Amino acid sequence: MDMATFNRFRATGDTNTTQVLNALYRARPEAVVAALSATGPFGGLPEPYLAELRQRGLSTEEVEHIRDWPDADKEKVREAVLNAINTNQRVRFAWKLYDDSKESTTIETADSGAITITFFSPWSNVRAVGRDDVAVDVSP
Repeated sequence: MDMATFNRFRATGDTNTTQVLNALYRARPEAVVAALSATGPFGGLPEPYLAELRQRGLSTEEVEHIRDWPDADKEKVREAVLNAINTNQRVRFAWKLYDDSKESTTIETADSGAITITFFSPWSNVRAVGRDDVAVDVSP
């Protein structure tokens, strides 16, 4: 991605992926809510969820990245989102870089009840691929 896009993502926490997740939460399609409500932990991602992510414009690489998140992180996010749906709380998905060596997910609830789900990527995953071009690699 070009440096301007990278810097915008860094400054706002709003990436293509977080924008789609935020829009998906606001829309709450019936099939997605039903998939989130299914008992048991996420393994991979339910097809209704994958279909919505694709339909809303995520690339195959972005969808595969979400699908490949550790199941424990996906389960933590699923539970937080389902709770927010059931209690009509606001949810914001965000992305940040940090100094750890592996990707991580945090869930924070503000005093107002709004939930922020932040996906952290290690700075070590950022690499230059051209004069004004960088890539953020995905941790294995």
